[in-house]
Amino acid sequence: MISRAILVLPRLYLGAIFSLAVSAKLFAGNFTAHMTAFLNAMLPNASSAYQSFAQAFILPNAAVIATLVIVGETFVGIAMLVGLTTRLASAVAIVLLLNYMLAKGMTFLAPASNDAADIVLAIVVGVGAAGRFWGIDAILARRYPRIPLW
Repeated sequence: MISRAILVLPRLYLGAIFSLAVSAKLFAGNFTAHMTAFLNAMLPNASSAYQSFAQAFILPNAAVIATLVIVGETFVGIAMLVGLTTRLASAVAIVLLLNYMLAKGMTFLAPASNDAADIVLAIVVGVGAAGRFWGIDAILARRYPRIPLW
């Protein structure tokens, strides 16, 4: 069996890319406008089901969704970097990445879909409980072994 130590690298990678992504959103100013412009530019490439979802739910609630994206990316970035609730952070990362991938009109088998590759990494990190090696989850798992977040 491969040691959990090998999972530190993808965990830190995900933490770094989510931290970089959210910092760009925070310093760019008016992320709601940027997100709306991105969606409007990308939606013609998206599936009709995702287009309907975006037009019915995301765009009318753009300010709330933009805030949730920033909160979600901040949580994933920090949680992955310090190894805290990595299973929950992996689930949040998967939801965010799947949304980004679908908005771009990508599929899991599209060679250019880095989002799909990151989803696979998030699954590996979550299933492998990567925060239990060089992470706060190791301490929490010993203290509270029945809680599945770590």
